[in-house]
Order: sequence, then C-alpha cells, then structure tokens
Amino acid sequence: MSLKELLKDRLSEEELKLVRRSFEIIGDVVIIEIPDEIMHHSRDIVEAILKRHKHVKTVLRKVGEVDGVYRVARYEPIYGEKTETVVREHGCRFLVDPTKAYYSVKLSGERERIARLVGEGERVLVMFAGVGPYPIVIAKLARPREVVGVELNPHAVEYFRQNVRLNKVEGVVKVIEGDVEEVVPQLSGQFDRVVMPAPYSAENFIHLLRGKVRRGGFVHYYTFDSQNEEKILPEKVRRKFEDEGLEVEVVKMRRCGNFAPYVNRYVLDLRVL
Repeated sequence: MSLKELLKDRLSEEELKLVRRSFEIIGDVVIIEIPDEIMHHSRDIVEAILKRHKHVKTVLRKVGEVDGVYRVARYEPIYGEKTETVVREHGCRFLVDPTKAYYSVKLSGERERIARLVGEGERVLVMFAGVGPYPIVIAKLARPREVVGVELNPHAVEYFRQNVRLNKVEGVVKVIEGDVEEVVPQLSGQFDRVVMPAPYSAENFIHLLRGKVRRGGFVHYYTFDSQNEEKILPEKVRRKFEDEGLEVEVVKMRRCGNFAPYVNRYVLDLRVL
C-alpha cells in the first residue's frame, strides 16, 4: 500500500495531490519532502511511514537542496532525534549521518555496476568519495590492487575511515582528506579507472585527469542534463574532455536517477584513447 493510500482517510483530495510519491530510507532514517501546505499533517504522514516501515527510528523533512562546499542538504527532524545510522548494501555496512555527509541509497545499483567492471589488479581513483560507498563496494566486489578515495568534507572523511575499518578493506582502500584540485595533481603514477560521482560539478575537474589515466583506462563521468539533450550528450561530454586535452570514446551512457522534471542524472563510461 502506497503512502497516499495510507493517508487517503486523513487528507483531502487536494492535500493528497501534494504528498510526494516516494521517500528515501537510509538505514533506520527516512528522508521525505513535505510541502508547507500539508505540514500540519506531518504527524499523520509519520504514522503512515511507521505503519509500513516499523524499523524506522527517525524521519527527516528535507528543507533545503544539496548545497554548499560539502554538498549536504538541509533537514529538520519531525520524528525521532538520532540521525546517525548503519546502511547495508552488497555485503558492506556503512555508518552515515545524512545531515553531515551526502549518501544516497538510490545509487546502490550503480555502485555495484561499476564494481563489476573493475578488473583484477586495477588501480582506481574515486573523486568526491563521501563516506566511502564507491571505494568500499569496489574493494569488496572486485579484486583491485588499490582504491584511492579523495573527500573534502571532514565529517564524511571520518565516516569514510570508520567504514574502511568496519568493512575490513584497510589493505586496499586509501582515504585522503582534501580538495581534489590539490590532491589529484600530487598523486603518483596513473590509474586504470577513475570514478567522478559528482554530477553537479564534475565538468570543472576534468582537467585534473590529464596524465592520471592510462591509455585504455576508463572514466565514469556523472552529470545532470535535460532529457531533451540526451541524444547529443555523449558528443557534448566527449568535446568537454577534448577541450581539456583528453581524447575519449563513449562506451556507454545510461540514466541513473532523476534530479527534477525532465532533468536526469546520467553516467557515461569513457575509454581514454
């Protein structure tokens, strides 16, 4: 039974139209958007969520979009107080607090997809690594030689370090705290694969890849774009890389979530020529 169906006896038809169709469950924390017009029904909404998901300890209302240098959305608790939680995916456990560091369950399938592409002995770089889901899933599901994760947000870095220990991948995953602009140029050697899971700004960091990805290596580049631009997006991205002195071919492009009406998150798998 959907949230709307659970609320149909408590909200008017007009109010029901304002109820969001979905919400995100991160461990035992729910993140939901509730328009101001129906905030007086917040208790009913919480009760409906708890009826469907009895393990939930906290419900957070999203009150601000992902923003700022650390790319964290703003939330207000409408039920419970504890915001730190443990998430399980692909045999891994992640300690995370969504009010302090970005984490999305919705990208779980994409993280597995990337991990399955990683060949034995590869050296992988994950920029904007957050609390470590990409590096740790890769370390667990593949057999890389090394996975380097770079993250600026100190809260995310602390969780990243804890998650490396929690998942026993200390010998494979290297955590670096800092700005990719400063860190990546200092990294020695080349990488077989680079993951850039920051769709809002990845294009600003393409230049850092010059000389850092071996020929024949791969870049997984995430971006937001209009559905209307989908057909020309591969060529658009190829040219962005060309402008920064990198020749690439687009091996694959796929949607991996939506951002707004007619605006999607895309990932492009690129081979460096």
